[in-house]
Amino acid sequence: MSGLTSELFSEQNLRQKAGNASFSKGMQYYWQRNVELVTLEEDHAHIHVTGGQQYCVDFEEIDGELYYECTCPFGQNENFCKHLVAAGLYLRDYLRAHGASMWKGILDNALRSAETPAARARPAPYLLFFSLQANYGVWGLTPLTLASNILPESGWTPEDPQAVAALLEIFEHNPWMAEKAKAPRQALDPAACLNGTPDLVAIANLILRSEGYNVGYYYSYNRPIQEYLALLANANAHLFTGPLTQPLEKSLSIYKEEALLELEMTDENGEGVALQATLRTVQATIPLQKGQTHIITRNPTWLLTDHAVLKLSETIPADIANAFLNTPRLQIPKRGENDFLDKYLLPLANVLPVTGAQIHWEEITAEPVKRLYLGEKDNELLVQLRFGYGEYEVGYQKPAPAISVQRKSDDSWTLLRIHRTPVREDEIFSSVSSARSGLKYGSYPHPSDTFLLRAKVTPIDFLLSKIPLLVADGFEIYGEDTLKSARVNRNRPTISLNVTSGIDWFDVMTVIKFGEVDASLQEVRRALRKKERFIKLADGTIGEIPEEWLQKYRHLFGLGEQTDDGVRLSDHHLTLLDQLLEEADRTTADEQYRQRLQRLTQFSGIAPQTLPAHFTGELRPYQKAGFDWLHFLHDYKFGGCLADDMGLGKTVQVLAFLQSLRENNAPQKANLIVVPRSLLVNWEREAARFTPGLRVHHHFGIAREKETPGFDEYDLVLTTYGTLLRDVQTLRMYKFHYVILDESQAIKNPAAQTSKAVRLLNSEHRLVMTGTPVENNTFELWSQFAFLNPGLLGNLEYFKEEFSGPIERKKDNETANFLKKMVFPFILRRTKDQVAPELPPRTERILYADMDPAQQKLYNKTRDYYRSLLMGLIEEEGMNNARMKVLEGLLRLRQISNHPKLVDAEFRGESAKMELLIEHLETLEAEGHKALIFSQFVEMLKLVRVELDKRKIKYNYLDGRTRKRQEQVDEFQTDASIPFFLISLKAGGVGLNLTAADYVIHIDPWWNPAVEMQAT
Repeated sequence: MSGLTSELFSEQNLRQKAGNASFSKGMQYYWQRNVELVTLEEDHAHIHVTGGQQYCVDFEEIDGELYYECTCPFGQNENFCKHLVAAGLYLRDYLRAHGASMWKGILDNALRSAETPAARARPAPYLLFFSLQANYGVWGLTPLTLASNILPESGWTPEDPQAVAALLEIFEHNPWMAEKAKAPRQALDPAACLNGTPDLVAIANLILRSEGYNVGYYYSYNRPIQEYLALLANANAHLFTGPLTQPLEKSLSIYKEEALLELEMTDENGEGVALQATLRTVQATIPLQKGQTHIITRNPTWLLTDHAVLKLSETIPADIANAFLNTPRLQIPKRGENDFLDKYLLPLANVLPVTGAQIHWEEITAEPVKRLYLGEKDNELLVQLRFGYGEYEVGYQKPAPAISVQRKSDDSWTLLRIHRTPVREDEIFSSVSSARSGLKYGSYPHPSDTFLLRAKVTPIDFLLSKIPLLVADGFEIYGEDTLKSARVNRNRPTISLNVTSGIDWFDVMTVIKFGEVDASLQEVRRALRKKERFIKLADGTIGEIPEEWLQKYRHLFGLGEQTDDGVRLSDHHLTLLDQLLEEADRTTADEQYRQRLQRLTQFSGIAPQTLPAHFTGELRPYQKAGFDWLHFLHDYKFGGCLADDMGLGKTVQVLAFLQSLRENNAPQKANLIVVPRSLLVNWEREAARFTPGLRVHHHFGIAREKETPGFDEYDLVLTTYGTLLRDVQTLRMYKFHYVILDESQAIKNPAAQTSKAVRLLNSEHRLVMTGTPVENNTFELWSQFAFLNPGLLGNLEYFKEEFSGPIERKKDNETANFLKKMVFPFILRRTKDQVAPELPPRTERILYADMDPAQQKLYNKTRDYYRSLLMGLIEEEGMNNARMKVLEGLLRLRQISNHPKLVDAEFRGESAKMELLIEHLETLEAEGHKALIFSQFVEMLKLVRVELDKRKIKYNYLDGRTRKRQEQVDEFQTDASIPFFLISLKAGGVGLNLTAADYVIHIDPWWNPAVEMQAT
């Protein structure tokens, strides 16, 4: 018979022409229905196949031979490509159904389309199957449907399980019918399924909607295949397996129950023993045979045997399962029995049931005893958790098993079955893993019973602090005596102090012991400085410093100067030393120390002093108290800080004190007064007014003497900070009676050259004067006391760790209070409110002004510019690198708020703040008031001058460039016709005594409120 026939396109012919690879790919295209028949004649067919693009396929029969062509690149070389395979399979099915007559297919489709809408809408009945297939080692599931119209017309009903089973037999023996099973392209209708429940159809639809589903095949991505197998087992699905081309080749049973893997040991007639692996379920026992079992999935393990799919019990380790699935029967020769008994029987019996005539079992039941074993590996402390059950012991396992198996003896086939209490073991595990124990679970690669120290727990901390807690909780501890790198001394330390006195210091010899073992003083100092609790002792063991020592003795070593056998403390620390001696275990002290201590303990208060006869002024009560306090410092040789508010007469108190010293016990040396240049005239005038008998020498200016011998002829030597810095090498050669720093915030930076220079000066006594002893941070206090009483606050590093950091970063009130106690005797500070209640109360007002449109527009434009700039800068470089730009932006906005001309000289609009200021100044002038006007911007003061000049209003002016400062001050103080004094905050905020004004106006607030308050 000539022409195209289905036999020409049989699977065997197509596979032979294409090869296995192209045939499999073509089968996929066919199953995906990517084939369209265009024309069909008796001996010729033209077909379109769509892949990455559409290709044309032609078949022609000539004299019984099949000729073919495809337009794809592979097919054009006369190769039988995947598109030819897909088209051939399509033609095979078409020719079987309609013959080589295209008109029959067209009429069949036409008549089907003429059915009523209801008939067309009704889904065709179908049978639902699932096929389990492997492709390149990956298992997948495919739902398949078989239209009922191709099934046998008689001999079966879908409701009859036996009939369906018989039909499945037909599939296995009739590949052509099985090939009619198709992979659905859309969701299935449960109502049309002839052999499955709605739940089974729902499983199929779940697979169809999965990401890994490709028409005709499914690889699981978002849901593991083992989940579908479990669902299919419970839904009594019809499951098949077979290659991609024959997905219904073999029917399979799915067992719902898990299968256990068991080993039976048999004697091989004296030639050794054999282990036979068997799968056992409630329904069946399946002896395993080599090559007949395949692993579908792992975790959990699903297996494919000859005619069944089942799930392996999750209690069986995967490696054990793999070994016996691959080699179900294992023969052990006679010569290997002892090796098997020693190394393998026990591990196997712990995970699998092992039976056989040689095996004997004993049962062990007891309550677990908690045990911890200490060990070391690579300098790391390891802790093992084990449990004692009667005479036997097991290690912790996760999860804890209900039974452990052990051999009774090394040469015995008797096995012990230890019945464990997993719940209790897990409770013990949790207690060992808690923060209280200091341990954490080691996990891989450590053994399952191993614990490690937590991140912040050292081996010594664990041994000294945590072990006692664990013992109290009932744990038995083993192995501490075997440790090499972590050995501890559990004795509580004792401290012995021996004090000998120097001129103005105390040497404290210190001996610390842990039992009979000495502790290195250097180690103790280091530990206390770093707030570490453990130190290495002379014998190599580790001792623990008690917690209270960290608080009690760290200041002893931190404040003092280290010596070979102890520490040297300043006599300023007498009270601290006395407290430590009281709390030490053993103490001795010399007579001079006892006398100094007695003088201090008998101190009843600051004694009033008689004012000097040649002091020409009067001291107010608080000034007299300051005068007495200065004598107290002098008598005890303490340096001090007179920190009264500006305007309370610090200068006159110091002058009265120096005059008193001259009259009562005239010093042989001069007193050096260091002041800002702006205060030189003030000191000259005050000295001439109140202490005209004091001889004053001016050491500043180009004409100053370069030598110091002439200083002995004077009582006061006045100089400036700038002159001191230039002449420090000369001045340090002279021993002054007093060195007094006025406005001592000039040395607030410890690292500044001026601060270093004043500390080089040589004097018997030291004094500083300032209205703001601390402006920004506590380092300013340290810098001044490093000059006044060296050593009182320790070195700078110690001060930073113990005081500055805790106070400024952590807001530690306890540390702040301790610092206050340390400096309290050496600082005298009174405010105007405290000592001058007769002064009227100060009234503060904040005046607000609304910007006009032009000023507001410039403000908004500048704000938006910096906001955009900073957002990008912060994102690219981080906040730290953007800080300067932040400050710059704030500065520009403050300037615009004052007056836009401060940033734009061409601005032609008005300033709301300027208008409000001038309005108030005109009112104050009219009412006869006098006012000080401060601004941090000199250019702003110049703009104010312009407005005052326009209105012919008198004023005085002072900024950093003003030469005759005192003349400006004196004129404002004495001339009632001058109502206003314009002052740069930085240039005139300190050292000026201005008492004529009754108003102070700050045009703009200063960054530092302390400076602003000082000016006010």
